Amino acid sequence: MLKKVFVFASFLCLASFTFSQEETNTLGGSDVDQSTMDSLGLVNPALQQKYNDGIRALNNEKYSDAVSLFTEVINIDNSYLNAYLNRGKAYAGLGKGEEAAKDFDKVILMDAGNHEAPYFKGSALMDAGDYEGAAEAFNVALERKNSEPKYAYFKGVAQFQAGNYDDAIKSFDKAIMIQPSYAYAYNDRGSSKMQIEDFDGAIRDYQNAIKYDANLSFAYNNLGSAYKAKEDYTNAIKYYTEAVKRDPKYYVAYNNRGSAKFEQGQFQEALNDYGKAIEINPEYAYAYNNKASVFIKMENYTEAVKMCDKAISLEEEYLEAFLNRGIAKEMLKDLDGACADWENAFILGSESAEQYVNGPACAESK
Repeated sequence: MLKKVFVFASFLCLASFTFSQEETNTLGGSDVDQSTMDSLGLVNPALQQKYNDGIRALNNEKYSDAVSLFTEVINIDNSYLNAYLNRGKAYAGLGKGEEAAKDFDKVILMDAGNHEAPYFKGSALMDAGDYEGAAEAFNVALERKNSEPKYAYFKGVAQFQAGNYDDAIKSFDKAIMIQPSYAYAYNDRGSSKMQIEDFDGAIRDYQNAIKYDANLSFAYNNLGSAYKAKEDYTNAIKYYTEAVKRDPKYYVAYNNRGSAKFEQGQFQEALNDYGKAIEINPEYAYAYNNKASVFIKMENYTEAVKMCDKAISLEEEYLEAFLNRGIAKEMLKDLDGACADWENAFILGSESAEQYVNGPACAESK
């Protein structure tokens, strides 16, 4: 039972792991120095000054000020496309994706050679959760400049987010063809292959990711998860360890290493790793549920209930925690409580909970 949580992240009951984590924030304006701003060719010096001030506001993340300044420029000269482009970036910085898209569309329509506007439009749509629309926008950017690897890459990111994994692989292929050393593209192509259960292909891609960037902690984590999917827990632990070496605060990797140790029956070691994940992030619900799984194996049902209580307090619809708590409560002879938890898990969509709800224990408690 997979519970998907993106950037890219997918968590498995009892054995959480992350497929990929991407840095997709491409907004915030360009680095433009004074000489560039002063050479943009606006005839009106006062108008030029407003535009320059807008660029500075954008670079300093003062998005509301930037919107106001670029709007003043547009009100005076509504044909000045750079003002629309940068106002769109400012709107995107404010989380106003619809307004941003309108400004980028203006540039796209009026300048058939502009490839930045569809790229920034795609970024704004990604932030708004419109992954299909984002993929289309990134594709326009790529059509206008097919030598730019990041356009193909972010098209793949959007397709991944939309669940179109085969298409995402093709886009990452394109990014890698343009830039053979593109570590992020290898990583994310590996994540796409994980989703279609091509674990060997994912391993090759993750290995290429760390070949080209040895500091990508999440690529080591993902490599561990690929080996874990193949039930090669020794290699999984090896690469999760490499991940936390590079990022000692990487609580997901500690949690994942704990899950691999859990599969090997190393229960105390698993508890230690889950505990480390919680120490770094006390609100990480998955580690509490995973601790509960270990306590159930160790027949410490009281502690298992406590861990599930904490997990559910952090994530109210955490069906795996309801399942585990039901099991622990059953072992503590609290049949009413167990059946209530299994009923909640069933309502939340757990197919395996049905066998408990309709089983003899719950029939006896009714």
